[in-house]
Amino acid sequence: MSGTALTDTAPVDFAPSGSVFDIKDLSVFYGDYEAVREVNLAVRPRQITALIGPSGCGKSTVIRCLNRMNDLIPGARVRGKVAYHGEDLYAEHVDPIEVRRRIGMVFQKPNPFPKSVYDNVAYGPRVNGERGRPTLDGIVEKALKDAALWEEVKDKLGGSALALSGGQQQRLCIARTIAVRPEVILMDEPCSALDPIATAKIEDLMETLTTQFTIVIVTHNMQQAARVSHRTAFFTADVDDKGERHGRLVEVDDTEKIFEGPSDQRTEDYISGRFG
Repeated sequence: MSGTALTDTAPVDFAPSGSVFDIKDLSVFYGDYEAVREVNLAVRPRQITALIGPSGCGKSTVIRCLNRMNDLIPGARVRGKVAYHGEDLYAEHVDPIEVRRRIGMVFQKPNPFPKSVYDNVAYGPRVNGERGRPTLDGIVEKALKDAALWEEVKDKLGGSALALSGGQQQRLCIARTIAVRPEVILMDEPCSALDPIATAKIEDLMETLTTQFTIVIVTHNMQQAARVSHRTAFFTADVDDKGERHGRLVEVDDTEKIFEGPSDQRTEDYISGRFG
């Protein structure tokens, strides 16, 4: 394969051109239930792509397909193609562990390990084989600076991560994610458990991080999507004749276009608060 091959652990420096992800006719099943139906979506590099829509429309299901987190759910399977720099993420030879190293994830609630601040950030590099303390010190400092947290924790690196505030814990989780230098950061409702001040810090951080990373965010907060994203994808849920809901992508476009002049009436209805 090309330099994007997902069968080793060598770091790759991707040029910011073309699409990072190309999703074609993606359907996701949990057992016999089709949770998401025929999604087509491209994700551009060094931008923030927001996935919005009402509860149950498949946003989180889709984002979890991008680093194969759905593999961990019994009975989950995908149909269609999720290509990462042209390489099928679900091809037989692809190593899911390497996928998750290249494509990191930040979850809805902060989930720091019950370790020190330092050990949280150093965890990934150590798993990847880094043992030298000077090198680890540099990685930890850079990741915390990139996560806009260094000044707040530099004097308590040996203290428990669980003693930090919720917003600090979420930024620590971001630092832990970027310490292994992924190309992509997936964020599934990263601010839903945070207060407005902490949310604003995370949003400012996301904008800064796009100089280095591609970001895909799921959010229920339409104002947040309008503030931080470059492109927005609107999902809804269709109900079939059996009463089952299936997530569908309605449209994707530049965020300004989605919020000021969407192409589909369903998007307009959601943005204006008529449903959802």
